[in-house]
Amino acid sequence: MAGTGVDALAVAVGSSHAMTDRTAVPDLGLIRRLHAAVPVPLVLHGSSGVPDETLQQAVSAGIVKVNVGTALNVAFTSQVRRSPAADSTMVDPRRYVGPARDAMAEIVAASLMTLSLGR
Repeated sequence: MAGTGVDALAVAVGSSHAMTDRTAVPDLGLIRRLHAAVPVPLVLHGSSGVPDETLQQAVSAGIVKVNVGTALNVAFTSQVRRSPAADSTMVDPRRYVGPARDAMAEIVAASLMTLSLGR
């Protein structure tokens, strides 16, 4: 949108930030209408709370960017909590941050797979 300088639009369609359960139900019809009405890419915040099949449908409806920060945070934090608990002598954060990064990478890979199926 040249007049506004907006290059992407995050839309409120039924998901919300910081969801740790995957129960959000985005309004796919609204996404389709917004996609038809605006000439910029649509962003879905709160995608961590959207089931995979629904994310695929949202992509098919016009969403081009999803935000899964909460899922990444959950994966990272869960792994960090597990590592020192398994070894009480662990004091070097490099020993548990690496596996936590790997846990996040698994979420990213799974998300990319899910989203590629929606196209």
